[in-house]
Amino acid sequence: MDTVRSGRPDVVDVAATAEHTHVDGVARAGGGPAFPDHHPGDGTLVATIEQTSPALLEHAVAGAVAAQPAWAATAPHERARILRTAADLVDRDAERLVALVALDNGKTLAEARGDVAVAAAHLRSAAAWAPLLEGATLPADGTSLRMTFREPVGVVAAVVPFNATLMFAAQKAGPALAAGNAMVLKAPELSPLAAPELAALLVEAGLPAGLLQVVQGAGDVGHALVTHPAVAMVSFTGSTAVGQQVMRDAADGCKRVLLELGGKSANIVFADADLDAAVHAAVGGVFRNAGQRCFAGSRLLVADSVADEVVDRIVAIAEGIRVGDPFDPDAQLGCVISPDHEHRILAMTAAAAAQGARVLTGGARPPGVHPGGAFVAPTVLDVPDDLPAVPDIVREEVFGPVLTVQRFRSPEQAVALANDTPFGLVGGCWTRDVELALGTARAVRSGYFWINSYGALALDAPIGGVGASGVGRELGRIGHEAYTELKTVVIDTAPHRQPRWY
Repeated sequence: MDTVRSGRPDVVDVAATAEHTHVDGVARAGGGPAFPDHHPGDGTLVATIEQTSPALLEHAVAGAVAAQPAWAATAPHERARILRTAADLVDRDAERLVALVALDNGKTLAEARGDVAVAAAHLRSAAAWAPLLEGATLPADGTSLRMTFREPVGVVAAVVPFNATLMFAAQKAGPALAAGNAMVLKAPELSPLAAPELAALLVEAGLPAGLLQVVQGAGDVGHALVTHPAVAMVSFTGSTAVGQQVMRDAADGCKRVLLELGGKSANIVFADADLDAAVHAAVGGVFRNAGQRCFAGSRLLVADSVADEVVDRIVAIAEGIRVGDPFDPDAQLGCVISPDHEHRILAMTAAAAAQGARVLTGGARPPGVHPGGAFVAPTVLDVPDDLPAVPDIVREEVFGPVLTVQRFRSPEQAVALANDTPFGLVGGCWTRDVELALGTARAVRSGYFWINSYGALALDAPIGGVGASGVGRELGRIGHEAYTELKTVVIDTAPHRQPRWY
């Protein structure tokens, strides 16, 4: 495995300001306790963030409540125009945003460019849906006219994860704003810088103040936001454990919840697959973004007859991946989000080895990386099928560059292995047999499934999970309608003909 290092270019100066809460169209100091934001590539301090104080959080929610009715009354085409303009501004500032994402999150420049491009695409997609959130006219019975309307829910609380903060902020804010809502968004504590930048660009694009508020802090800020009585809906992306707490917090106010949670997704390779395509997609499916993706293909299930060839090829590729400084253009895999997360990943890998899994490559920090950075080498674990118990790592989300490999001897066994987890976010399979492919897609318990590809999300198709992977769907028509309330209106055209109840 190659390692690369390069000095970080001084391209983003964010440490000079303490104003990372964005309320009523203005960047502000949070007013609460300060916490550090470190670059995970070398551990250096990037910025000192003030947590949003309870008083400022209350002000942020009140501002969203005050701004939302006028926005709901704004013509959908005008909302769309503002969102398109914001997307153009993201494109204008792309290189600065790319550097900010890499600095804050530790992903490579190439991956950061992807995040920025997808953020702009989310805003444009939301703009396209703004005038298309239609109701319906229902069949009449001769005495009434029945119809439905899509109306905004009001104020939406959003909580986004550290692994793609700018992208997820756009993915949530775009549809919510397109539907006429206001949003108060909590930035992730480990990656706090991108969300307020998006809010500033939306204000520059013409979004009225108060419609996208960004607050900072840890779980107590999220709890205060989710439980606020003025919040009508919670849109959360993150771990299953926190998502379960969000559901409990939202229950008291009977708030609508949209939850995209963890995953432990199976990528199934049948014996007749195009093995070259399957191998390269499997590598990208688990190692991209250092494995810090909810839909990572972290479980490879491969037919026994081709398993040795597939695994040998994956290991060879993994050992050649260039790991290093996110700002080095030659780096293919950057760092994980923090030293604590690095230690957790390595501890899980060591525990799996102790339970009988064989470490084929990785399982440690890669050589030559910055000593202050948080890095994990691309790791492949072979899980024999004769172990007394399946290692915990096969069912638990690692959120790092770790692939487990299990062999199967029949399609039925492959499906059983794929479903042997509480998660159900995504999955995939590789085969030239259409009947086998579609049968597997239907049998695997997941909300999204690829056939002969893995990892590319279509922005016009809904995504979400089942079981421990969440509630509801984002993206596509369903994902945009999730931010609306459906109201039925009945007009009685002949009230004098209605029978009297008495």
